[in-house]
Amino acid sequence: MPKDRVVIYEETGADPETDVLVIQNASGRTRVRAVGDPAQMAELVTGLVGEGVDQVELCGGFGALWHAEAVRASGGRAPVGAIYYGFESLTGVASFKARYEAGEALSEAFIIVHEGADPEADRVVLDKDGGGSTTVVGVPDAAAAAEVAGKMAADLHLIELFGTPGPYAAEPVIRAVDPAALPVGVIAHGR
Repeated sequence: MPKDRVVIYEETGADPETDVLVIQNASGRTRVRAVGDPAQMAELVTGLVGEGVDQVELCGGFGALWHAEAVRASGGRAPVGAIYYGFESLTGVASFKARYEAGEALSEAFIIVHEGADPEADRVVLDKDGGGSTTVVGVPDAAAAAEVAGKMAADLHLIELFGTPGPYAAEPVIRAVDPAALPVGVIAHGR
């Protein structure tokens, strides 16, 4: 059965009703949305689940408290996953957070596993006003995710991997980069 999934992240000034990227094929649909403020996320989740979205995944910037809020907002009608970081990435993600809070221009990639996705066609690069960028790219499987991560690693400060069944599926991506220098966030699902 095809999936209808939404990935949500935070970006200053974003319109939560606008799709940043859509991957749609016989395997289903994955949309990426951004919210300008974390408080908008719960309302967005409620609305999307009401429209029939059957899976929600949150960027690691939301953290566990907002993950819990999203689970409540889904009303148990759809699983809600969020990005978390393994021990191998803790030093790198702490550095990223400190640099972000200091106003440094940083670049990150959201790699989304979606069966049948084409990493060349299913890609958008969003340049940030203060420098840096967010690259959102769809890949067909974990092996392609590792290949894309390896190719992009030199230009990134953080990777988040969406669309996998759990943290163990991120192993190829973590092995493709130096996770202490380039942290890799992995999806963990809740209900």
